[in-house]
Amino acid sequence: MATEEYQRLQEALKRAPTAEARKEAAEAMRRYNAARLAKGHGSKPTLVSLGYKKTYPTAIPVDKIPEELERNPAFFEHMRDIVEADG
Repeated sequence: MATEEYQRLQEALKRAPTAEARKEAAEAMRRYNAARLAKGHGSKPTLVSLGYKKTYPTAIPVDKIPEELERNPAFFEHMRDIVEADG
């Protein structure tokens, strides 16, 4: 199930960073996190960006990523790059 939710997240991130697309990506990320927790993957990792002068925080707890996806188009683009690099 987590793989299916991850695919939905990938599809949501492929869209243009409109408010609707960001909201859809945030919901997909919430579902993906819930699916991972249901499988017993309950760590508290943090996404960290080493970029200079970004418009989003440099350390974001994974459970806060959906809110940042909804709120910030630059972070949406950053997550898109991460997911596309993953495959």
